[in-house]
Amino acid sequence: TDLRPLDVLSEAVPPGGLARGVRVLQAQGLRGLQLSASRPRALAFPASRLFIHCDRFPEEFSIIVTLRALRRPAKRNEYIFTLMVEESPGVLVGLRYAPDKLHFLFWSPERAGGWQSRVTFPNVSLSDSRWHTLVLAVSGQSFSLTVDCSVPKDVVVETPFPASLSVRRASFYLGNRRRRKGLFTGLLRQLVLLPGADATPRMCHGLNFKVAALSVPSVLQDVPAKAVSNEVLKHPYETDMKVTLGARPRCSKQEKAQFWFNASRRGLYLCNGSTWLSMLEVQPRLDYVEEHQKLVTNSETMGVEVFTIPRLGLFAATANRLTPPGSAIYRWTDGKFVHYQNIPTHQAQSWKYFTIGKKIFLAVANFEQNERGQEFSVIFKWSRRKAKFLAYQRISTHSARDWEAFVIQGEAFLAVVNHREGRQPSV
Repeated sequence: TDLRPLDVLSEAVPPGGLARGVRVLQAQGLRGLQLSASRPRALAFPASRLFIHCDRFPEEFSIIVTLRALRRPAKRNEYIFTLMVEESPGVLVGLRYAPDKLHFLFWSPERAGGWQSRVTFPNVSLSDSRWHTLVLAVSGQSFSLTVDCSVPKDVVVETPFPASLSVRRASFYLGNRRRRKGLFTGLLRQLVLLPGADATPRMCHGLNFKVAALSVPSVLQDVPAKAVSNEVLKHPYETDMKVTLGARPRCSKQEKAQFWFNASRRGLYLCNGSTWLSMLEVQPRLDYVEEHQKLVTNSETMGVEVFTIPRLGLFAATANRLTPPGSAIYRWTDGKFVHYQNIPTHQAQSWKYFTIGKKIFLAVANFEQNERGQEFSVIFKWSRRKAKFLAYQRISTHSARDWEAFVIQGEAFLAVVNHREGRQPSV
């Protein structure tokens, strides 16, 4: 229990500066290392730099990781770290995650011919662009994973972690498996190996357990100094400005200084650690639709049909309920609709405008019988000589509600919707 923590991440960050292919980014108030996919071997160092007195991996240990995984496509695995022997493609020890899963890999020399074992922890969601701290405790056949100091996930397997695993001629690879495929695309802040102990009690004692640190590289701890007078401040890191889109997200200390853009209201908001503050917001308007004209009709209007007659302009036909005086047609004149023609109807429900070739028609759906007890709906045709609609054809209907005109292979059709025949529903 008195063994010192082995800071794996610090070995890849030289004290004098960053290795090629490594950048420092800041997100949600914390810094992390972003690794490059172009130079995976550059993010490696020999295991002998950590295992100075013994070339055996500890039999019992904890691995502490603080990371920020990005949202990524499904069915993709990313390696957090691997320990591999140079002349072998197998992984001695490794940690990788997939959608909703975390896998711990280790080599089992006790098994015939050697075999790579995998311990899977299901229902582990890390790809949400937030910081998470993981503690993996290993002891023989028992494997325990604690994510953000929640309830541990315990797994017992048949193959125990080897009691004597040689790391001679092996190297640690950060965020990869010695190749570009499966490279870690997020940010790494902490990667520590603690031999001989379960690190969970040491990590889960503070309030801000997600960012609890056992050992963090110095380049990720320094706070940039404030600029003096007019001097230009050169930061050794890049600032990650995150703007969230969509529904209203959570605003807590973890999201402090983050922005949210509300597309529906075209507003930009800033999280102050507890609430979203409006930075830019379009004020709601109530004048998108303004009253333009009050059109006085003969009686209650059940429907309106708007249409255009070539060279004459825009017209509107109103379907009025009362038999006398019937329905009416209005023409657009000098910026408003003006009464143009009265048409006798019987509890008109709707109008339908249609054309057949150059001929123009209006069909009215009458709901009630005429003065002679006959139940007809009428089709009116536009007369160019008289410049008005004249009765063209009467069609027997049964409490008609609506018309629909359409063309099939060049032939014109007209369909009527009947409500009932007498006192019985129409089928």
